[in-house]
Amino acid sequence: MSWKAQALVLMIVFLLGSSIAESDEQRGDREQVEQVLEQVGKLRETMTVPENSHAQEGMEAARSTAEQFNSPGFQEKLRCQMERIQQSGPQQEQAIALQGKGTLTAQESVYLFLSSAMPEAVVNRYLIDIGRTGEQRMVPVLFGLPQGLAGKRLNADYFSRVMQANPGCRDTPETPCQRLAVSLKVNPVLFTRYTINEVPALVYDNGQDSWSIHGDTELAYLLEKVGKAANNPAITGISVRLRGGQ
Repeated sequence: MSWKAQALVLMIVFLLGSSIAESDEQRGDREQVEQVLEQVGKLRETMTVPENSHAQEGMEAARSTAEQFNSPGFQEKLRCQMERIQQSGPQQEQAIALQGKGTLTAQESVYLFLSSAMPEAVVNRYLIDIGRTGEQRMVPVLFGLPQGLAGKRLNADYFSRVMQANPGCRDTPETPCQRLAVSLKVNPVLFTRYTINEVPALVYDNGQDSWSIHGDTELAYLLEKVGKAANNPAITGISVRLRGGQ
């Protein structure tokens, strides 16, 4: 039953109640009942239900929401989000777990820029620390060969010295010293790419952005500063490991 019908019924009951009370007093006077019915008829003709002032506004809001949901842009965002959820599997979880332990992903690289003009003991110390990290994507870089292209023998001697795993070791024919499993690169292009004008310098590149720091200090400190600047827990984790943490 509509609101309008309910109102009419209530009005009839009220008016009839009043009329019946009067008819009881007058014993059988039907004129009052006829007047009541006439009043009800007039009320029915003139009575209107007030319209909802917010109905149009609600319809417009609903229409706008539907249009936004069905728009190509929103549907494309929704599709991409669903693909990311579906691709979140064991491989992605493993990558996140490795990054938390301080392991660089395939998109990340760390470059330590050095120079043959630096003391060999300092270069050797940096290379030893890089070897301790166990990070294959942490690469020491020189701008050029220490003695140029012509000094093959001298260049070989230089690399042999700075790559020693034990700085105090001396090669003998019977027992050669152990060398570091670190790949020391000669790459002037990287110096240009990251605008390296001062060494030592550390650069972290995540495949989209890069952060750099200069300073003649321990590798752990350089990693810590770059890790904080890039807000990268992996780099910070490597720094902690170098300092003896877990």
